Amino acid sequence: MNMLALVVRGLFHWGFSVRIVTESAGAHCYPYPPPSTLIGALAYGVSNVRGDPECRLSTNSKNTTIVSNAILIADVVHWATFAFSDEGSIMRRSAAVSYSDFIRAFRLLYQRVQRHTWNQSEMWYGVNAHGKVYACGAGFKIFYLIDEERFRSLGLDDRGLLTAAYSIVRIGAREGLVSVTSAEVSRDVKIFSAKEAKGPFETEYYFPARLVEDVEGAETVHLPKLERRIWEFRPERPFALHDHEEYYVPSSLGVVLRPRKMRVNRLAEKGSLVVASFSNGVSEKVVTPLEVVRL
Repeated sequence: MNMLALVVRGLFHWGFSVRIVTESAGAHCYPYPPPSTLIGALAYGVSNVRGDPECRLSTNSKNTTIVSNAILIADVVHWATFAFSDEGSIMRRSAAVSYSDFIRAFRLLYQRVQRHTWNQSEMWYGVNAHGKVYACGAGFKIFYLIDEERFRSLGLDDRGLLTAAYSIVRIGAREGLVSVTSAEVSRDVKIFSAKEAKGPFETEYYFPARLVEDVEGAETVHLPKLERRIWEFRPERPFALHDHEEYYVPSSLGVVLRPRKMRVNRLAEKGSLVVASFSNGVSEKVVTPLEVVRL
């Protein structure tokens, strides 16, 4: 199985908002865009290149449902991860802070049937907090690990992949606009199991906590598990709170998220180290689940 590495660098116009998938009326957000959101961002670019619709029908033995077109890319992208970066940021230093805005929210679907009339329309709306991460001008990096054979089956070449990467216009909600400043593909990808990865190494990119046994300079956040049903409309088994897992991210400075490196001293048996070298002489090191590189 041949793997491609794609690194996309860019900056946020103001920040991003990715609502926690188990919430409805509440609007708390994740402090980092989860892997499924990163795959969705690339899927938007791939759909533009291929001329695909945003959604499609999916049929199984039980029913037919609507799925996001990102589910096609999910079969191609084995892993996606994110890091804040000072490189390319407007002030040469990136920072992000979680906060909430007040918004006017449509609440009729949560109210009793007596209020579903025009003379009760003033009761249809309410005010609630909407979670966001403010990162105006902050730089970021996204690392995608791509199955080359499956990618070719979409009818795209390296140029098409780079075009899709440069077509990423937002991360998360549509207001989370970004500008991609560079994108590069590498075939110089080396994969090491826990036994093969000798000595400690550093990485900027987040990863599931279950993949390492010893790490420094990290703290945990909860992000959704990377599963296909997250892109389904009304999946047979809806996402629940227990469908999240702990991820290690670089230690924050109080409430401020900053680009930092984590030191991994020892991988767990379920973890692997991916090292991708690029033309500028930079090597990106990423911790991934062993199963995504051994499929």
